This record gives sequence, structure tokens and C-alpha cells, in this order.
Amino acid sequence: MARIDFRPLWTVEVQHAFFGGTCDAMEFIIPPSTLRALAGAHAIALQRDGRLHVLYEAREDGQPLSPLAGRHFLFGLRPRSASFDLITLPFGIPPGDAALWRNAPDADSLALAAAVRISGERLRIEPRSTQRPLTVRLFDSSDTERAQIVLNIGDEAWTPQGAFTEGPWRVEETAGNGPPASWILHIAPELGGAWGLLDLTVVAAHVADGHAFALSFAARSDTLRYYVVAHRLSDTEFNQLQVLDNGFAAEARPQIAFDRVLPAAFGADHLAPGLLDPSGSARMALFEAQAPVARRARGPAGVELHRNGELLVGNLPQPGADRPDAQFVVHL
Repeated sequence: MARIDFRPLWTVEVQHAFFGGTCDAMEFIIPPSTLRALAGAHAIALQRDGRLHVLYEAREDGQPLSPLAGRHFLFGLRPRSASFDLITLPFGIPPGDAALWRNAPDADSLALAAAVRISGERLRIEPRSTQRPLTVRLFDSSDTERAQIVLNIGDEAWTPQGAFTEGPWRVEETAGNGPPASWILHIAPELGGAWGLLDLTVVAAHVADGHAFALSFAARSDTLRYYVVAHRLSDTEFNQLQVLDNGFAAEARPQIAFDRVLPAAFGADHLAPGLLDPSGSARMALFEAQAPVARRARGPAGVELHRNGELLVGNLPQPGADRPDAQFVVHL
């Protein structure tokens, strides 16, 4: 009896600068339709240590049991933490859309995330444009027009009649004589509500040697702001306060410099002085970083509050995964 081995086709790992590299911040969703497609290709998919592994059955000569080149498999993506968006640099996906990653046009790397709307088999197309009249056209994966309509004032959406196959469709909107604008509608009933999609296509080199993909995320950056509210310091003592970054050398990173900002110069992005000191009796100053600082699971150490050379607060707080901003209040 011939022996059948499983050989690696793909490995997909998640990298996030907040965690310093490879992490398990994302869950891969393998819908039933993809499981069926994999089974038909004599392949399997599984998750281990935050990575997605796709393996195929091969004969003793290394050839797959079923032809693989040209096949594509769709996976869903879901952050494991509700705070994922707080730590992740936005990548331009409109609200209500999902992010789609594909290994195209370069089969060996993931293109930048594209915006996509996920729909069930019964379509309800809500145009991006609010202009009316608006011509809306629907194109299939071969870019053949399959339906169109003109929406007039009062028409918020379009429900095309008929059955539509799963996969990507292109929606084109044209207002008046203006240029058409397009966006992608992905019919994936089993992945409704997914945060993102990963659509991978097999090429011969992946079958021969296996291939590793990296789904990379940059960390969000914030302007560190430390509001010092002092009730027990004299004017002289208060004017001696400084926020200093004394940890940059040990951590081999750029030094964070801070400006001292008085309440009269607070802007719309700052906390209101009346909120910080309702009594109006305290001395107050803001120490604001001169440049944004990227979030890290372990933020920069050694950011300290000093007065006349004396350390008052060591390792001032940093924004972690649970804070919407980097504004902190220090009471003295």
C-alpha cells in the first residue's frame, strides 16, 4: 500500500509591533465551505500557536493527490481581543467594511488590505455615494455586468433579484457625468460579521516548497500627555517639575522629549483644566511628548517625574491595550 504523507502548503503567522513580532492576536476562521474545498483537494487546515497551517496529502514521490495550483481558499479573521483596534494603526478601511488580504498580484506575498463588504446570498447593496440619481452596476469575478439599477431620491439601497455565487463581486457607482467609483462586495454567507478575510491562491512553487505568509500590523501611536496637578507645592517647587526620559539608552530607542504646557495654552485635544481641578486652587501643568510614541505591550520604561533633581515618580504610566488615549493625571 502506498504511503501518504502530509506536506506543508502554507503557513500564515500574525505579526504585530505592539507585541514585538509574532503573536496570537488573530484567530483564523475556517468556514464549512473552505473545509469542503480543502477536503476536495486532499488538504487540511489547522491552527497552532497563533499560526494557520495548510497541509496537503502527497504520494511517496511528493506529488499531491489532487491538483492544487490555481485553487484558492477563503478564511475569516477575528481579533482575539476587543482591544485590538486600540493598539493597531488604522489602515484606511471604512466603517462597516471588513479588511481583505490576498496574495495578488504577487502570489508570494500579501497585498495591502483592501476594503470589502461581506454579504449573504441575498444581496442588499447600500451604495457609498449619497448622490441621486445614482447608477449602480454589479459585476461578477470575470468583470461581466450582471445587473444594474438607477437609484433616485428616497432610494437607500438595492436588492438585486436572483441567485449569486459566493466570492468577490464588483459594485460600480456613477453619479451624473462623474467618473465611476468601485468597491468590492464579497458574498460569504458563512463569514458574516467577520472582522477580515484572507483569500489565498495556490501556485506551483507553493506546492513544491511550501510557503510562509506574514499578516503584519503596525502599532498605533499616541502623544504622551502627563497632567501634573499640585496642591502642596510652592511656585518655586512647581516650576522645578520636569518629565524626563531616562530609559532610552538602556532600551536602545530614541529619547522622548517633553514640552511644558500651561493651562492657558491647552487646546481642544487636551483635558479641560476645570475637569482636572474643579476647585481651581491647584497649580497645573501638562508635560506633552514632542512626537507620538508607538504603543507597546511593555511601554518605554524610565519616563519619570522629577523636581529639582529629585525623583518623584518613576516609570510614569503608559497606554496599554485597554486605553483609548495616552493622557494621564498625576496628583501631588
